Amino acid sequence: MKIFKLKHWIGFFSAVVLLASCDHNRNEPGWSYFNDMEHSQAYETWSENPNLPEGKTMTGPVEGTVAIHEHAFGFVKTPEDELKAASLENPLAGEFNLNHAKLRYEQYCIVCHGEKGDGQGHLFTTGKYPIPPASYTAERAMQKTDGQLFHNIRVGFGVMGAHGPQLSVDDTWQLVNYIRHLQSQNTE
Repeated sequence: MKIFKLKHWIGFFSAVVLLASCDHNRNEPGWSYFNDMEHSQAYETWSENPNLPEGKTMTGPVEGTVAIHEHAFGFVKTPEDELKAASLENPLAGEFNLNHAKLRYEQYCIVCHGEKGDGQGHLFTTGKYPIPPASYTAERAMQKTDGQLFHNIRVGFGVMGAHGPQLSVDDTWQLVNYIRHLQSQNTE
């Protein structure tokens, strides 16, 4: 009889504890042991953050760092750096992937430079952009080395913006190969 009463009381207290732990607010879990893990201390992406410089949560990479899959070229948009880049050799000259390069060209270049690379892209022909983009078939572009074209794509040239942050190094070299392909198509 005493065992029955003990089991009865254990069951009763278990039920009371179980029911007491229930909460009607589904957004709050009730009692918690590690409440700092429940309520995130993180800041939203574009919110102010007093712990970081300039009070910004979204900051760029640390100055002078390079992503693991990239190379540290350190070029800027100057004629001097373009001349320095002229000595760069295209490591993918023999590994031209036409389909991949064409896809990248269509993603980043065709809207300004056009399907044939003649500077007659959609933005210029519709009048939305008044400055004609460079033509790859012009003598000036034909005389550029692969390294100079690489530099122009990575950091920009004239009014063209930099595409280096959006493209990998290999994709940039493939674009250089595709420009050479377009140049050979237009000279025939």
